[in-house]
Amino acid sequence: MNRTGWRLGFMAILLGLAMGLSAVAQAAVPISRAAAKKAGFEQLWELPVGIGARTGDTVAKLWRLGNNLIVLTRHGYMVCIRSGAGTIRWTIKLPGTADSTSQPKAFAKNQFMLLVSGHMLIIDSRNGSIIHNQSLHIAPGTNPIMKGSTILIGSLHNRMYALSTNWPPRQLWYQLDRGDSFITDPVLVDGSVVFGSRNGVIFSRDLADGTGGWKRHVGGHLRANPVALHGIVYFPCMDSNVYAINAETGVSPWIARLPGELEFSPVVLKNQLLVPTGGAGLFSISMKTGLKQWGPIPNGFRIVGRKGSEIFVATTNGTIAVANVLTGHVLKSMAYNQATVFMRNSKTSLIFLASVSGEVEELKPLRRQ
Repeated sequence: MNRTGWRLGFMAILLGLAMGLSAVAQAAVPISRAAAKKAGFEQLWELPVGIGARTGDTVAKLWRLGNNLIVLTRHGYMVCIRSGAGTIRWTIKLPGTADSTSQPKAFAKNQFMLLVSGHMLIIDSRNGSIIHNQSLHIAPGTNPIMKGSTILIGSLHNRMYALSTNWPPRQLWYQLDRGDSFITDPVLVDGSVVFGSRNGVIFSRDLADGTGGWKRHVGGHLRANPVALHGIVYFPCMDSNVYAINAETGVSPWIARLPGELEFSPVVLKNQLLVPTGGAGLFSISMKTGLKQWGPIPNGFRIVGRKGSEIFVATTNGTIAVANVLTGHVLKSMAYNQATVFMRNSKTSLIFLASVSGEVEELKPLRRQ
């Protein structure tokens, strides 16, 4: 599939067919109870979040936050669901839309942090009330990353900022890269922070004061969040290479080339780096050598759950593939509603997904007899 076809297919999955959505009268379940059972999964609960009456609104994003599932709609409605029970705790309207809203991050006990339209919000996770609302006077391009008393936020306008966690947040330091922007999340390695710009410039700076470190270039734009393990940071790049970079020295122990565009975030699992590529699917490469282990799982773009040696992979052709993480062999699959939003998950066997029209459900694998 060419670049345009891949993008259109992926957007169709996330947003649904735009003309069809305007005619949706009731929410459509992503995977029926019968289909889930046939594929070896149990539907724990199914819940409409009540957005059907809001003309033109659709589910945009899903996140797990502690024991809660957070649902965000295109128009900026945030719904908090008790993930174990499948009941709604609260619903609020944010001062912005999904396009201008970051991933929520735990901030303090019973509180989480959120960036919305250039404002930093602190929200009470028990009832959805906004405790603090502070304009940052920047245009955030990344999710907020917090370590100790420091919050890191990349800007669409040239800078990576380090802010204090005390209220109101104050600037501790910033890194300027003129004519560029920061749209991928920074990663923390020991006492340093490593981050890359859209145009492919990668920096390492001391987390406390922004000094020291190194700077290097890669061969293309950076759109996918990097991951780090054991002092090595892995950057998928739009030049079709994955760059393994030593966080202390900036030197690459290896560079691996994969087919397609690398604009989706990788996952670390069992000493493998699982990398989705646009137009091909999901690949596994060795974190030690950069050599391909297996792949692709055709059209795989997101890991949505795992159990033991099995991973559950959402694909752009309308299925969730159950595959062996060591070999990439697809064991079985189940079809889902094409207009579906998935929560990224590589840590537990639970699958959270929602139809864009507002039906949320939780699945788990059935126990083998």
